[in-house]
Amino acid sequence: MVAASLQSFAAMRGPATAEERAQALDYAQSLEQHPLAKDSLEKRMWLTEWIVEVPDVTFHLCCKEMKALESLDKVNNTYSNQLRMQAIYSQAAFQLLHPEEKSTARIQAAGLAGTLRAYRAIQQFDPSAKYPLLDNLMSLEKQGKLEKYVQRQKKCLKS
Repeated sequence: MVAASLQSFAAMRGPATAEERAQALDYAQSLEQHPLAKDSLEKRMWLTEWIVEVPDVTFHLCCKEMKALESLDKVNNTYSNQLRMQAIYSQAAFQLLHPEEKSTARIQAAGLAGTLRAYRAIQQFDPSAKYPLLDNLMSLEKQGKLEKYVQRQKKCLKS
């Protein structure tokens, strides 16, 4: 019901403008590099609303992936919401840069890679910020296996 309402709202709104796309890309990349900046909340609010409203940018979170990212709260809820949302923002940024990409796994991996960039930036500010799941994903990323990890999360994955 909620998804249908959001879709009809997005259909009324129309596709993203070039200016909005540029702003979304700028904000998503800025949040990866400086997730704790003074203006980060404003950027997150704008990006979240924009992603919900525009019909031409979508995000995919596999059930298993989302459950894993939700587990960050149990470890340390100080930064977990920012990191979880960064996966969505980074997916959107990847789609803006690669509109021809159709592989859900590649798009999701790009979202996780953006989350890991934000995680590294947070750790520079707060070395005590530790999330074993993200540490494991960073290890997979270094080995070039992040996309394979996403592909193994087969539930909910469409391509």
